Amino acid sequence: MRRRRTEVGLHLGLIAILTMTLLPFVFVLNNSLRSNSEMNHAYFGLPRRALGQLFDGYAYAWEVLRPYTLNTILVCLATVFGVLAVSTVSAYAFSKCQFKGKAILFLAILSFMMIPGVLTLVPSFLWVKKLGLLNSHWVLILPYMAGGQIFAIFLFKGFFDGLPGELFESARMDGAGHWKLYWNLVLPLSKPILSVVAIVNVLGTWNNFLWPFITNSDAKYHVVSSGLFLMGQSTVAANHATMFAAYVLASLPLLVLFLYATKPFMAGVTSGAFKA
Repeated sequence: MRRRRTEVGLHLGLIAILTMTLLPFVFVLNNSLRSNSEMNHAYFGLPRRALGQLFDGYAYAWEVLRPYTLNTILVCLATVFGVLAVSTVSAYAFSKCQFKGKAILFLAILSFMMIPGVLTLVPSFLWVKKLGLLNSHWVLILPYMAGGQIFAIFLFKGFFDGLPGELFESARMDGAGHWKLYWNLVLPLSKPILSVVAIVNVLGTWNNFLWPFITNSDAKYHVVSSGLFLMGQSTVAANHATMFAAYVLASLPLLVLFLYATKPFMAGVTSGAFKA
């Protein structure tokens, strides 16, 4: 009897936590379907508009967000491809190649992980300004690629170190060089950790607000995070349903990524991605 009471109490506690977690999402979703007048009369009420008018806020929000979303997708794809391409080659060199000063160079790269990003904000801004990259997609892609490589090299090297040495010896006896080992052996075996690094970089790039906002004064280069801020400062903010709809639309790609990437992400974590 006592055990049953404990289980009931535990379930009630979990339901209460789940309710508090989901309540903000339900609030935003509900108000994205309502007009300003409905919200002013009953802030927590249900939508009463006709079915044909329910999604007016979404239509207008997507019209504003569409260029920001396309910019974000372009930056995310270029960043992830660049980080994976460069960091896997670098990690392979640190793991499977022998050269003078390898340990010192690897420790020097790892040391950058201890520097808070906010300390490099001003020097990074001055550097990209000197290079003439302001108000372009490159001002987002190149710094994201440089910043994402450090953690990726750390993870990839730890994963490559754990691959069976017999596989490499057998391939070398068949005449395989470093390029064939990297392309035909290492990359196919690294799919789980490739997924982990790709997901982490997409999330970091999609959610970053400060760097896109300070480096792009031209609105056509803004991404979703900075675009939402601009929407909140414009006349669009007067229509609450449009702003709530914009928040929902901005979150949908990450929700889809979470639903489809949970399995490969967990496979990467459990296969040793974080054992380094």
